[in-house]
Amino acid sequence: MMTRFERWFVKRVLRKEFVQGPEHAKNISAVYALVREVCVEEFFEDNLPTMDAFLRERFEATQYKSTIQIK
Repeated sequence: MMTRFERWFVKRVLRKEFVQGPEHAKNISAVYALVREVCVEEFFEDNLPTMDAFLRERFEATQYKSTIQIK
């Protein structure tokens, strides 16, 4: 689990990458590719189709519940 600082830092980096503009789709794809690369390196026992299915499943799980915490 990430610390509060790590979570803050990651969100700060992502905000810089996800600024709407002519390159935002490319930047978002690059971040997804980075997440996939890290997962493939970390979970080396899984084959690529299994990893792709797992990442798709995790992405879809985030679509069904709000990840925004209202204060």
